[in-house]
Amino acid sequence: MALRRDSFAFTAFLGTLTALPPLSIDMGLPGLPAIEAGFADAAGRGPLTLSLFLAGFAISPLICGPLADRFGRRATLLDGLLLFSIAASACALAPSFTVLLAFRLLQGLAAGACAILPFAIVRDLFEHGTARHKLSQIAAVLGIAPMIAPVLGGWVMTVSNWRTIYAAQAAVGLILLIVGAISLDESQPVEKRRSLNPKQLIESYRMVLSDRIFVGFSLLYAFAFACMFAFISGAPSVLIGSLGLSTTMFALLFGLTSCGVLVASLISGSLSRRHVASRKIIMAGLLLMIASAVVAVALVPAGAVTTLSLMPLMALTIFAFGLLAPSTNHEALQNLPHVAGAAAGVMRCMQMVMGAFASAMIAVFEPFGHPALVMTGLMAGMALAAGAIYLWLLPKANSGQDHRA
Repeated sequence: MALRRDSFAFTAFLGTLTALPPLSIDMGLPGLPAIEAGFADAAGRGPLTLSLFLAGFAISPLICGPLADRFGRRATLLDGLLLFSIAASACALAPSFTVLLAFRLLQGLAAGACAILPFAIVRDLFEHGTARHKLSQIAAVLGIAPMIAPVLGGWVMTVSNWRTIYAAQAAVGLILLIVGAISLDESQPVEKRRSLNPKQLIESYRMVLSDRIFVGFSLLYAFAFACMFAFISGAPSVLIGSLGLSTTMFALLFGLTSCGVLVASLISGSLSRRHVASRKIIMAGLLLMIASAVVAVALVPAGAVTTLSLMPLMALTIFAFGLLAPSTNHEALQNLPHVAGAAAGVMRCMQMVMGAFASAMIAVFEPFGHPALVMTGLMAGMALAAGAIYLWLLPKANSGQDHRA
């Protein structure tokens, strides 16, 4: 039985696909200390499991976007889900840290294939305000993953070990594969599919990268994501290492903080239904993100970094990302329906490259400074960069979005 495009089940399925990356990242955070302790060559290198995953995720959209434009969304998605389940299973059975990293890279490649396609599917099926509303609903489902993933990971660590975390991820991939194979219809008509001819691929990417609106909004989204991912990468060191929280309390607080994405996505969807301009929603999100990150930085020299002072600011930053993300995604893809797969692939590549960069910068600078200062300083820098992109690189978008709201 096929999923109806206007049903909750359809939205939940697409949202769960986009949630595979946060599930694959956040669920494993409580297990990083155990991974480092379990392999002789893994001491201090646990965050590499995040970096390699993101590296694979960054590469995958550039490959899978054109494949989805040529062979359709459904076939590409099912292949990605199969590869995701295989890679996660291999991570659970990894005999060495090197093998674990290799399959985390492969898992990231597969997750990239799965996570970009819901945006292309929405672009295939919906237009304008309806598309923005659907993206907000998907983002709301996506927002649940960061809430429950670390809690699930912490629970697993209390009853089993880090290998079970990856086994659970493999099970999720398998369930989605079965549901997709049985219930998902193809959203892209055959007559709209594009050739894999190298000249046509180059032309597709030329069209995508020459679209100023797409590049600007994609960069804005990537820097905003990097701001949030700096928190994700730095939180274990700050909350567990510096502030002394247990892994269970860390997981609970992390999940609670992540509620901001869900709440903000619901608010964004409501604003879209009321025809509030995308420009206003994005600006509000950016201002809130910049303000909360800058205040968080100021806590460090003031000697006021505590769980109670820091976490509300982190929650506001994550809320801000959830508020601006749906409108930013919609605006980036709005002018490129004919190459939506390739465009979504480039956008996700930018996002993951910036996320990997933020994670790497946390690892590089943390040994030389206060972990909280490194984390919040990087967050503030990324938020300010996103604001600068919006103000200076998108003047045409700023003046012309109201009619597309």
